[in-house]
Amino acid sequence: MKSSEPAGGHRLLIGLLAGLGLILAAPAGAAESAAGKPEPAALSVRGLGWWNNRESRVTLERLLGEERGPAWDANAIEDAVFLLLAELQADGYLRPRITAAVERGDGAGASEEYVFDHELTTLLPRDLTARGVQLRVERGVRYRVETVAVSGLTALPEAAAESIFLEEAGLLTGLMKPSYVPARARANADTLAERLRDRGYADATVQAREAQVDHATGEVQLAIEVREGPRWLVAKSAVSGMEALPVTAGKIAPDPGVVWSPGRRQEIVEAVRREAYSAGFPDVRVNVSTAPAPERGGVRRVDVRVEVALGEQVKIGTTRFAGLVHTRPELLQRRVRVESGALLDPRRLEQARARLGRLGVFSAVDVDLEPAEGPVRDAVFTFREAPRWETSLLAGYGSYEQLRAGVELRQWNLFGRAHSSRLLLVQSLKSSRGEYSYTVPELFGESVDGTAKIFGLQREELAFLRQEYGGSVTLQRAVPFIGAIGTAGYTFQSLRNKDNELVTRAIDEEQVIVASVDLGLSRDRRDNPLRPRRGYRWFTNAEIANTVLGGEVNYERFELGASYHRPAGRGRWLHVGLTHGVITTLGADDDRTLPVNKRFFPGGESSIRGFQDGEAAPRGPDGRFIGAKSYALLNLEFEQALTRSWSAVVFVDALGMAERLGDYPSSEELYSLGLGLRYQTIVGPVRLEYGHNLNRRDGDPSGTLHLSVGFPF
Repeated sequence: MKSSEPAGGHRLLIGLLAGLGLILAAPAGAAESAAGKPEPAALSVRGLGWWNNRESRVTLERLLGEERGPAWDANAIEDAVFLLLAELQADGYLRPRITAAVERGDGAGASEEYVFDHELTTLLPRDLTARGVQLRVERGVRYRVETVAVSGLTALPEAAAESIFLEEAGLLTGLMKPSYVPARARANADTLAERLRDRGYADATVQAREAQVDHATGEVQLAIEVREGPRWLVAKSAVSGMEALPVTAGKIAPDPGVVWSPGRRQEIVEAVRREAYSAGFPDVRVNVSTAPAPERGGVRRVDVRVEVALGEQVKIGTTRFAGLVHTRPELLQRRVRVESGALLDPRRLEQARARLGRLGVFSAVDVDLEPAEGPVRDAVFTFREAPRWETSLLAGYGSYEQLRAGVELRQWNLFGRAHSSRLLLVQSLKSSRGEYSYTVPELFGESVDGTAKIFGLQREELAFLRQEYGGSVTLQRAVPFIGAIGTAGYTFQSLRNKDNELVTRAIDEEQVIVASVDLGLSRDRRDNPLRPRRGYRWFTNAEIANTVLGGEVNYERFELGASYHRPAGRGRWLHVGLTHGVITTLGADDDRTLPVNKRFFPGGESSIRGFQDGEAAPRGPDGRFIGAKSYALLNLEFEQALTRSWSAVVFVDALGMAERLGDYPSSEELYSLGLGLRYQTIVGPVRLEYGHNLNRRDGDPSGTLHLSVGFPF
C-alpha cells in the first residue's frame, strides 16, 4: 500500500494552485476598499439555518445590486423583505413573519425593529437610513397539498391530472405531500387546460381552488374543476393564395374528421412557410381562421380556412459581416453557403447562423436583411465575439484520490481562425496530471475537427506508481446515419511503472514506448448526462499498438459499454450499465512486454463499489494483485427520490475478470450489494454510497464507503 503523503513535487504544485486560487478568488471588495470606495451596508439573515441564512443573504445581495449602497434607505429595506418573503412563499411558507432589525445610520447608533407579514402592510419611515439590517425570519407552517380532487374530467385519466398538481415526486414528499403555492397551482391548471386543448377541447377551462385550508397544520384540500366543452373536429377546409407555389393546396388542408387543436394550426402554418421560403417568399403571411358550428352530441364541427399572402419573391444580393474584431472574414465566408442571386430562403440563413455559432468563438450571432423590403436584399450577419481567455478553478473529491484541486486555462479564436487551446493542471493527494490541447475546427471540410495534445500523468495505484507521458493527434467527426460521434487518432507515449508490488513485478518492464492507432465511436441519447432519468448511451474504443507505428510493443486493447435509464414509476428510476474490456497481444510472442499501465484494475466508485480503485483486480496466491486482461462489469441501480434534491439508491455490482485470455471471459467473479444517498447539484449528484462484498477473497475488505461527485456510469 502506498503512502498518501504528497511527494515534494506534489506539495509544490499544491502550493502553486493554492496561491493561484487565492489570487483569482480574492474578494473584489478588498481592491475597492483600497481604492477608497466605501463598503456596502451590512446585511444578515437569521432563522433559516446556517446554510440557508447564507444562501438567502447572497441571493439578496445579488438581486439588490446597486440598490445596496453604503447605507440602507426605506425602499431598499422593503425590497429586501419583499424578495425574502417571495422566496419563502415559493417554498410553501405562505404566512411568514420577518423582523427587520435596523441599525440607524444617523449617528445616534439606535436600533429599531419593524415587523412584516405576508400582507406587507408595514411601511417604514421615508427618511430612514441604516448602516446595517438584520432580517429575522419566522417561517411559520409549511402549506402542503394534502389531497387533489378532480371533477369534470373525461378526456384524460384522473391520475394523469393529479400528477400535474403533485409534481414533487419522492418517497418523503409522497409522505409529506408537496408544497402548496397558489401561483404554482394556477400554472398547473393552465398546463392541464393546454393538454385538453391539444386533444381537441378548444373551449376547455381548468380552475384550481382551495376547497379547504387548515392554517394550523398547513393542509390544503385542492379542488380541480374542469370544463371540457365539446371536442372540435374538422368539417371541411379551404386554402387560398398558394397558386405560385409548387405544392398543392390539398397537401396543406386538414382532412375532414381530424381533431382540430392549436398544435394542428401550428403544423399548417409551418408547412406553408416551409414551402414559401423554399420558393423565395420570405415575407409570407398565413392566416388560419375557423368557423365553428353549434355543438351537437359533444362535438363541434368546424370549417377551417387557410389564407396565404406570399408577398414578393426575393433574391439574395450580397453577404456582409459586422462586429468582427479578431476573427478573419474569410473564415466565415465558406460557412455561410449563400450565393448572390439565389432565392432568399430564411431557413438557409438560419442554418448558416447555426454553423457560424458552432465555431465556438461568438457569444451571439444575428442575421438581418437590408433593406427590409424589396426584390433584392443583402444578408447581414452581426457578431458579438466571446472573451478569448477563460480561467477556471477546479475542485472535487473522490474516495481514493480524496481532495482534488486544479486550474483550467482556455483560449479561443487563436490567429482569428477559431482555433482553441486548453491547459489543464490537476493535483490530488494521489496523482498529478497535466495536459495541453490545441483544436482546429473543421480541419477537413465542415464535419472533421482536429486536435493535438500533449499530456503527463503520475498516479499512485494500490500496487505501483503509474507514470505516463506523451502526445496524440485526433480527428473527430459526426456519423449522421447512426447519430454517433467517431474519432480516429495516433498516440505516442512513454509508459512507466515504479515501486511495483504486483505478482508480475519480476518480468514487468519498467518503461515501455508505445505507439498506437486509437479508434472510437459513441452515441449519447440520455435526457441529461449529469442526472440521467431516461435514454441510453453506448461507446466502443479500440487502441491498437504495434512496433511498425514506432513503438516497442504489440497489443490490442478494446473496451465497449452501454447504459440505459428509464422511469420505474413516479419518483423512481432504473439504471443499468454494462462495460466489457479485453486485451490481446497479436503479433507478439507472448504478453511479457504488455505494459502494466494497460492492464485492467477494476474497483472504485464508478466500478464495483465494494472496493477502492484497483482493489478488485485479480490476486495471486500470495494475495498480491495481477492486472486483468479481460473484464465484464454490470451495474444495476434502483433510485428512489426522497425530495426534489435527495434520492436513495439500492445497487448491485457484478464483476467477472481473467488474468489470462485462456480463461476468457472470466476466471473469477465478484459481487457487491449496496445502499447510497445522492444530493443533486448543478455539477451532478454528490454520492455517499456503501458497497458490501458478498464473496470476499483473502485480503478483500468487507465493504467500502465512497464519497464522490458525478453519476457512476
